[in-house]
Amino acid sequence: MNGQENEIHLRDYWRILSKRRGVALTIFFVVVVVATVYAFTATPVYKGSTQLLFEVERNQTLNFAEGGATVIQTKDPTEYFNTQKKIISSRTFADRVVRKLQLDKNPYFLELKEKGKNSLQAVVIKKIMAIFPEKAPPPPAADPFPGARFKPELDPELTDMVLANVELETGRMNTIMTVNYLSDNPAVAASMANGIAGAFIEHNLDIRVKPFRDAAEWLSARLVESKEGVANTEKTLQQYREGKGIVSFEAKENVITQQLQELITQLVQTEAKRQDAEIRYKQIESVIDTPDRLATVPDVMNNLVIQGLRNEELSVKRQLSELSDKYGPKHPQVIKANTQLDTVKKNIIAEARKMLSAAKTEFEIARSREASLRKTIDAQKQEVMDLTRKAINFNVLAGESSSNKQFYELLLKKFQEASLSSGINISNVQIVDGAVVPKVPVKPKRGTIFLLALMVGSFGGIGAAFFTDYMDDTIKTAEDVDKKLSLSFFDVVPFTNEKKGPIYMTSDPKSPAAEAYRTIRTGLMLSSAVKKIKVILLTSATPNEGKTTTAVNLAVAMAQMGEKVLIIDGDMRRHNLHDLFSIPNDTGLSDVIVEPGKFSRAIVRMAAYPNLDILLGGKQAPNPSELLGSDVMKEFIARMREQYDRVIIDSPPLLAFSDPLVLSSLADGVILVIWGGKTAVELIRKAISLFKGIDAKILGVVLNKIDTTRRSYYYYPYYSYYDSDRKHKKRKHKAA
Repeated sequence: MNGQENEIHLRDYWRILSKRRGVALTIFFVVVVVATVYAFTATPVYKGSTQLLFEVERNQTLNFAEGGATVIQTKDPTEYFNTQKKIISSRTFADRVVRKLQLDKNPYFLELKEKGKNSLQAVVIKKIMAIFPEKAPPPPAADPFPGARFKPELDPELTDMVLANVELETGRMNTIMTVNYLSDNPAVAASMANGIAGAFIEHNLDIRVKPFRDAAEWLSARLVESKEGVANTEKTLQQYREGKGIVSFEAKENVITQQLQELITQLVQTEAKRQDAEIRYKQIESVIDTPDRLATVPDVMNNLVIQGLRNEELSVKRQLSELSDKYGPKHPQVIKANTQLDTVKKNIIAEARKMLSAAKTEFEIARSREASLRKTIDAQKQEVMDLTRKAINFNVLAGESSSNKQFYELLLKKFQEASLSSGINISNVQIVDGAVVPKVPVKPKRGTIFLLALMVGSFGGIGAAFFTDYMDDTIKTAEDVDKKLSLSFFDVVPFTNEKKGPIYMTSDPKSPAAEAYRTIRTGLMLSSAVKKIKVILLTSATPNEGKTTTAVNLAVAMAQMGEKVLIIDGDMRRHNLHDLFSIPNDTGLSDVIVEPGKFSRAIVRMAAYPNLDILLGGKQAPNPSELLGSDVMKEFIARMREQYDRVIIDSPPLLAFSDPLVLSSLADGVILVIWGGKTAVELIRKAISLFKGIDAKILGVVLNKIDTTRRSYYYYPYYSYYDSDRKHKKRKHKAA
């Protein structure tokens, strides 16, 4: 049920906006006005645009591999474009633009420099820096890096100016780049865009050509050294030939090498035969003493003689099996068959031994052949090594001479290529659309700024309204009372500036305040339909919330209904009731408690307020809480219940004094007066918790001093209408 009651609807948001429309409209108009002023007072900025067409090139790098092949690396278009953008955005290139276009002599840029020095930001920075003592500059010293080639910028301020106003745009295909320059002078914007594009084409060409020039310079020095090396090695080789009497080693070396290869081939074949013979020999040898395992050797089983003996053995075994089953083991035929079987087995073993002997002979022959070939090969190798040892120095000299010749030829070829490439003047970048003087500024975009201002102002105003409402921890409406306090709500007493109060029930009976008190009176009468509420205590959480005014007007309203009403000034620390009625505070509640017989003299009756008796506070008491909680006070309130239809007690603020807690035990109910939009919710909740701690009955809440003339107070449009109607009648009366 609570979840449904606390559910937020769109109308709740609308109510918040309506209530906080002042904050929302203020933020909205401030944003719109500031944006509009900026849009119409800001210096217009023009943009000159030049389009450059890029041909993504292939990077040819020098390579000194055999044959002089050139490695070609295809560049990634995206990476290449990013590199070009970095170049244009670099300080080195910006300094080149300053030098090429002679911006240090241009009156427009010199004027911009002077404006920058005299700008508000520069003046503020100078004043701030003047506060701190400036360190003396160090004495000039020798260049710590004399070998480093560094060219200082012509004018760093102009460099910063160029970089700050350059914008780069690239297309989707990464082939066209747009160079934009922003300036408050349209002619300067166009000229600078074209100048930057031209400077970049030259810079790009220099970057392409410089590696070839450096390579040609380096190759030229290496060619001289390489030429001297070739001449020296050729001379040394010729002297070695003449001194050793060597003509050629190739023919003899080829013959010896060929013979060695043939011997190695024969050795491989012989080694294979020896391994086969050894395997056969080892297999037969391993099973020769176990006739039953002879069948596992393939060579034995493939022997035709053994195959015949095996067939004969199987036949004898079948015959022996039949005879054994028929005659028994001792029968002559069985014995004969056994003898025949043993003979067959012995023959198989004898044949296997023959095969073992043949295999051993074959193995030994192959091993002897292999050993002989190895000796021959070792001798042949020694002869080759002797010949090679004799030719080592010759081959070293010949190889060095050949290598020097090839290196010299390669250097010569690369030098020619680099010399040719260093003279190219064709760039892969060209201007396809030059900048023209713009007619319309690109900044400020007044339409866009105005639309953004409307959006920002609207959302900012709405956000500020909701934030203000969220931070407002006060009670303003009946809905706030229900949600934040969970108490009954009587009515709102509107705030009025008219000098007719504070007893509006008689001074201005048709005012909204008087109508509010009548509503409170009606609510009390209806709430006491079952059990009449006679003694009513009015209090507030903090001072100056209007509880005394509410008590007086409520008492007068009930008296006007014909009820006999007594209003008591229960605030014995600060008496206020006599001031509202403009009567002297001679005798009052404190005197009656001390001397009950003074009650008749303490009661004040005024002709202007029939049916209403007034009991003022009386003399200041040193112990108000003890007096109000005394038995005499209890008896006094009991007698007043019998004498009056209603007894209304005005008490001090609860969070300041404990008197309301004492009086609440004597009353039938408590009305909590709240200064709407002023008193914090936490203070009110603390006061309520104090009453609940002693089981005091809180009848409801009265919101006081609410400005109902504002349209934001949507609960009471009638008051606004009523006030306007009264003002209209006043104007009509004055006109008459």
